[in-house]
Amino acid sequence: KKYCGSLWGTENVWLPTFFKIYSFNPEIKSIKQGETVTICCKTSQFTSNCNDCVSWYKQKAGEAPKLLIYYINRLQSGTPSRFSGSGSRYGSDFTQTISGVQTEDTGDYYCQSYHYINIVQKPPSVRVTVTPSVSLLPPSSLQISGDSAALLCLLSSYSPQGALVSWTLDGSEVTEGVVTSAESEQDGRYSRSSVLTLSKARWEEGELYVCRVTHDGAPHEASFHKSRC
Repeated sequence: KKYCGSLWGTENVWLPTFFKIYSFNPEIKSIKQGETVTICCKTSQFTSNCNDCVSWYKQKAGEAPKLLIYYINRLQSGTPSRFSGSGSRYGSDFTQTISGVQTEDTGDYYCQSYHYINIVQKPPSVRVTVTPSVSLLPPSSLQISGDSAALLCLLSSYSPQGALVSWTLDGSEVTEGVVTSAESEQDGRYSRSSVLTLSKARWEEGELYVCRVTHDGAPHEASFHKSRC
């Protein structure tokens, strides 16, 4: 997948001070973990054999830009080997490729240039998506022998945050008796849980229980057929 920015803004000054860029639409591109993505940068003039004219930076919210690649294709110390840069010393088109993106690669990517160049493009932001693992645990036999029964839906190891949970019983949505936890984060991955509590009578009447999850616009689900236990 290859993405390039589109011009919309006004001229600004960005470090170093003699280098000018335009502000571009920060369109977010959602990429699944493990995919390969290429983002491109087009300069306003040819680079005139200046092999140190183009560098790549990544910036996360609230942090200073971090140098990833310099001299068009040389990795800065600490930059993972999944990053690479390409382009011609005499050209005006440059690319950065991330082979097998990870959640920590989420951020805004900038190309920087200087020497004879006075305009470059800021490519789109990149957001890495990790699909949630969804599992549904039925009530225990001890619970069923009481006055109520609870089903537990677990969502784990997903990114970005914002997973939504709903329940259906025999095809009809259920909202009463549903308690969904807040999302928790660890190492850039998110998790949450949702519990559906039913009366013993309603549990005995029902057959198909489904926990439905919507994450990054895509549906996921886990189901439990009571008669198949």
